[in-house]
Amino acid sequence: MAIIAFYKRRRNHMRLLPGHSGGQYLRLMAISATEVLGTIPLGTFYIVNDAKSGVVPWKGWAYMHRHDSEVRQVPSYTWKNDHRSALFLEMFRWSVVFCAFLFFALFGFAREAREHYFRLYKFLAGRIRKWTSTPYGAPRVCVVRSLCYSLWLTLFNCLQYSVSP
Repeated sequence: MAIIAFYKRRRNHMRLLPGHSGGQYLRLMAISATEVLGTIPLGTFYIVNDAKSGVVPWKGWAYMHRHDSEVRQVPSYTWKNDHRSALFLEMFRWSVVFCAFLFFALFGFAREAREHYFRLYKFLAGRIRKWTSTPYGAPRVCVVRSLCYSLWLTLFNCLQYSVSP
């Protein structure tokens, strides 16, 4: 039922915005579906595990935020010995990485993004070509030598300015 509703909305979207591709809508629907399919199981998992550990009566916001300014350093062998806390910490840490890869997979390989990458490549290639240009007929060794010399001077100047008071 929901898939039919999404299909109708997509058809309506394509009719209202003829210049846009249907891929944008499909990518937004894919990231929304992934969010729903990922949030509900993870939320249920966290709620069930918290309920198993026992429900504590609410003591107020002051009690809840009493240690907000503290930063504790806990050795990894301490929290890795408790499998439950290790699972929660690792799931939280890697879910952010997974979401970043998913977002890039959906939007970073799109046609519009590839056009931007190509324009950036052309701009950088043009800048490098101007920087390493040589007179007509000059051997390539001169280009490499001049490039290395320019990099050496830049590095030397950076080091010189960082050392001087």
